[in-house]
Order: sequence, then C-alpha cells, then structure tokens
Amino acid sequence: MSQPIASLLFRRVFKWVILCILLFSSLQAYLNYRAIERNFDMTIRDVANTHIPLLSLAIWDIELQAIHKQISLLTKNTNIAYVVIKASTGQQFVGGNGGQSISDEHLMFDIPAPDGVGPRVGTMELVVDRSVLRHEVMRSFFIVLAEVLLLTVFIFAAVFTILRRDLERPMRQLADFVKNLQANKIATRLDLELGPRHVYNEIDLVVDGFRTMQDRLQKHIENQDALVSERTTQLQQAMDRLKKLSVTDVLTGCYNRLFFNERMPGEMHRAIRYERDLAVVFCDIDFFKSVNDQYGHAVGDDVLIVFVESLQRELRAEIDWLVRYGGEEFLIILPETSLPAAIEVAERMRLNVERDLKVPLPDGQYLNITASFGVAERLADDTLETLVQRADQWLYFSKSLGRNQVQPVSGRVTRDVESL
Repeated sequence: MSQPIASLLFRRVFKWVILCILLFSSLQAYLNYRAIERNFDMTIRDVANTHIPLLSLAIWDIELQAIHKQISLLTKNTNIAYVVIKASTGQQFVGGNGGQSISDEHLMFDIPAPDGVGPRVGTMELVVDRSVLRHEVMRSFFIVLAEVLLLTVFIFAAVFTILRRDLERPMRQLADFVKNLQANKIATRLDLELGPRHVYNEIDLVVDGFRTMQDRLQKHIENQDALVSERTTQLQQAMDRLKKLSVTDVLTGCYNRLFFNERMPGEMHRAIRYERDLAVVFCDIDFFKSVNDQYGHAVGDDVLIVFVESLQRELRAEIDWLVRYGGEEFLIILPETSLPAAIEVAERMRLNVERDLKVPLPDGQYLNITASFGVAERLADDTLETLVQRADQWLYFSKSLGRNQVQPVSGRVTRDVESL
C-alpha cells in the first residue's frame, strides 16, 4: 500500500523534533525552576523582614493582639504554612497549619529590640510551603511546553502543506496519469497542475523524461500495430478452435461430457427456480459392439456420425442439445419439455433411425441400425444425478424388453424403475 511522500517525510522528522522539544523544554524548565526558586526565597525573606520590626515593637510593648495580628498576616501568605514566635520572656505564639512543620523548610529569624540596642526580644520561625514552589514550576514548565508544541505544530503544518503542494501533489498527479494511461492513448500529453509561482525543478525533469519515453513508445507502437493485430487475430482464432474442441466430440460434432457437466447444472437450476419442465433422453445404438467387431471401427464411426445427424433433425435450434455421453451412448437435453412431449420426441427419433438410417458397407450393402431410448422428467426432489440415473434405468428397461423402443411408453412416471 502506497504512502504519501509528505506523510512519510513528516513521520521520519517527527521523532527527532519531539526529542529536541523535550530537551529544550527540560532545559527551559530547569532554568525557570532556578529563577522561580530564587524569587521564592527572596519573597519569603522580604515578607519576614517586613514583619520583624512590627513584631519587635509588639513584643517589646507586650501587645498580644498586635503579635497575633502579625502572625495572621504572615500565614495569609500562601508560601508560609506555619509561624512560631518565641519571646525572650518564654512566651510562644503560633499560627498556621502545624501539620506541615516537619516536612517543609524551616527558616529562623532573630527579632531585635526596637531601638536596635540590647539583646534580641525573640525569634521567628517560618515553615515554608514548598508545594507552592513546585506548582509554580510545573505551571511554568507546561506553559513552556505548550508554547513549544504550538510553535512546532505551526511549523510542521507549514512544512507539511508545502510538501503536499510542491512535492506530493505533482508526484500523485504523475502516478495517477501513469496508472490510468491506456495503451491506445500512450501519446496523451502529460501536464501537471503546478502553482503560478512554480520554479523548474527535478519534478519537471521527470515529466520531460516521461514525455520523451512516450514519443519513443508511440513510434515503436505504430510500427508494431499491424503485426500485433495479425497475431491477435490468429491467437483468437486458435482459442476459439480450442474452446470448440474442448466442449465438442471430435467425431460426431455434438457436445461432449465435459460440456454436459458444465451446462447441465445451470439447466437444472433454471428449471427449479422458474418451476419449468425439463426432460432428458438417454439413447443407445443397438448391438453397436457387434458392428465394430464385424465391420471394423471405420464403419462404427460412420454409424455414430449418421446416428447423431438423425437425432439432431428432431432438436429445436438454440433450445435442445445433444451430448455424447460415452461410446455409443447419447444424452438429449430437452428444456421446457414435459414427459409426454419428450416421449414423443424420442419416438420420432427412434422411427427415423429405424426407417431411414442406412450405413453403406464396403461390399455395397447397407447396414440398418436401431436404437433404444429411456426418457425421464425432472421431479421435485430430483438432483442432476438422480434425473440422469432414472433415464439410464429406463434405457436399460428398453434394452431388456428387446431394444428398438422408447421407455416409458406412457406419460406416467414411476419410481419403481429403480428395482429393475
């Protein structure tokens, strides 16, 4: 199965571009992480330095309400999870989510005296929530990744469009032209639909080469047309002869058993489908073996030929057909024919053979021959084999009763013939 060249090139480049995107995104994410981390630490320290002077005054003046207010303001900062204020007097003030104090980063700050002189008045411990930093880093990474992906998609879309327009489309036009080009139209000019700003390139070289090949092929074909036509006619005639030989008996000219096996199932199918009559007549030349033994096979062949000619005079053109089933046995297929009508046809054939069929012998005498006939009509539950078998059994019955007759002798159909 063919693949568009633009898609093939796209897929080959895609994995390398994706690898470059991942490397670039990872590097950019790392740099962003370092910058965000520095900003994060600076923000925490700025917040702490902002609140330390106020806490110093509140602790110095023992303003408990002011201390709690500062703690509340500190914990409102999303980067600070927990705050612990320890006064030099031993008092301790806490605020925020104490459950995170163990896992997160702890920062310690001294709280100096308000005038900056003297010992410190306490310490401030801040528990930093690093999850905020991680969320910010991830958000930054995905933003960078999205930007790179959007840029890549845009570039690939542009490249893919250009490849399809300038490479795949002309090549597909060329392939379709070659695929649909017929032998009798080899000189059809190849013209590709190219853009208005098209520049002569390798595709045009291919087109020029193909046109040159077309011209040479056309000249060669013109010189060979007469010979090809003659050889084609001879071949067709030979095939027709072979086809005719394959389905006809060489000696008598009637159909052979191979043709019967091919055509008879269709006759049965039509008769069943449209509920039409179908009859078969099995016939056999009486004492044919003795003719061959007494007069030779040449006379036997003459007997077969004139016998077939006699049978064919009673057949309807393009409807009934005659098959040499084997040796001196013949099958007559009578579509659209009931059993009584088929018996009448068989009886006329028998009379023609008995009265008119005379084969000349080498001594000047004439050999009179007779034939026996068995007739069967398709029944509702018949198969091809059972229909032919029943006709064959009626033929056997005819020969067992003395030959030169048609069985059954009436329009009645009996299945007791199987017991014969």
